[in-house]
Amino acid sequence: MTIYWAPFLHAYQPPWQDVGVLKEIYTECYDPLLSMLERHENAKITLNIQGCLIDLLNGLDLKNVRQRLTHLMQIDRINLVGSAKYHPILPIIPEKEAVRQISMNSKAIKASFDGNWSPTGFFPPEMAVSPIIVELVSELGFKWIIMDGIAHTGPWPQNFIQTQKYSREDGPEKEICTFFRDTILSNMISFKTIDANGFIKHLYSMFPDYKDHDYYLITAQDAETFGHHHKYYETSFLGKVFSLLEDQDNIKIIFISELCKLFPKRVQPKNAIRASTWSTEAADLASNVPYPLWVHPLNPVHKYQYRLLKALYKLMDLLDYYMPDYQELTNFIHYYKTARYFFDQSLHSCWLWWASMRPMWSPNLIYKGLDLVWKASLNAQLALINAKIGTGDEFYSIIIDNGERIMEEMIEQELAGQHVRTFGDISTI
Repeated sequence: MTIYWAPFLHAYQPPWQDVGVLKEIYTECYDPLLSMLERHENAKITLNIQGCLIDLLNGLDLKNVRQRLTHLMQIDRINLVGSAKYHPILPIIPEKEAVRQISMNSKAIKASFDGNWSPTGFFPPEMAVSPIIVELVSELGFKWIIMDGIAHTGPWPQNFIQTQKYSREDGPEKEICTFFRDTILSNMISFKTIDANGFIKHLYSMFPDYKDHDYYLITAQDAETFGHHHKYYETSFLGKVFSLLEDQDNIKIIFISELCKLFPKRVQPKNAIRASTWSTEAADLASNVPYPLWVHPLNPVHKYQYRLLKALYKLMDLLDYYMPDYQELTNFIHYYKTARYFFDQSLHSCWLWWASMRPMWSPNLIYKGLDLVWKASLNAQLALINAKIGTGDEFYSIIIDNGERIMEEMIEQELAGQHVRTFGDISTI
């Protein structure tokens, strides 16, 4: 019988990433990672490349990446999945914005790689999920979603596929396969506590009766783990594993999408999915804090960020409400489009992550996110002013007030002993 290994990689950089850092990551990671996949005929990677990273790479005119990725898709070594374009934490943003982000991401992939691409799988940024998000992803037509092992409850799915079913008023019920990464093994790879030979031995030790039954497991990491976080790791680990598996008849590399056809399905209740991320720990769940690095009730910076974002959501709702009535007003439309441009980007997760203090902390990178929020709110307010609408004043004031409190709180945290966790204050996510 067979052990099926489905490796998953996630490639992302924030919309404000420094050009020099992006080029460095391309040189250290993306380019050699693609080269490694081109060399190994048995390689298969399920890949998420965030839409905002596609924009950044296109901005550097790295057409070579697009051509190589397209070729790897055509020869069945890469399978692209859907996601949300600017990497928001989906459970904490309004549903309509989640739908928009997911749609924008699909458009970015089709425009750059394959106009006929039809996504089956979905990667929620940071694997941040909730039962509501899983249902939304199913409603949008995706056939499977990946999340962290901590999101799972019940018997661990290693020889069956766990699914969720959702009834619909306007048609037949929908079913979505829910896949879970092996958190422990994935982290062993990410933190280099296992080598290629040890990885294969570990697979056999996990499934001692593999000769009698088929099993599967999924590992998932940031793509930047290979080459950027750990130099030459795309060759010393991934490439070596692919080479070793050429002689292993009992272990096969597979796309996650292919697993749906190989294993029986078991429908689970909706509450079988636990709200969480791939950084959530058991202690966080015990404290009812499922998204601790992005919205923690005891984090003073998060408190002001969240208040500010809630006001921005309401301000943008006003703009969306009035937009149909003011389409002929040039100034309104100009400021509306500019506000929407910055608002879409402001939903990215990084500026919340850099405020988490676990241990990530960088005032300059927090400010980059705050700057996007301020630009979005300024242009939203200017649009309303040009339409002589004053109902946004309160929300705008809340945004400015909490933005200033964030600035003050960053000073207080530095005085209290927080220190920058980045090199030169430039993100190396």
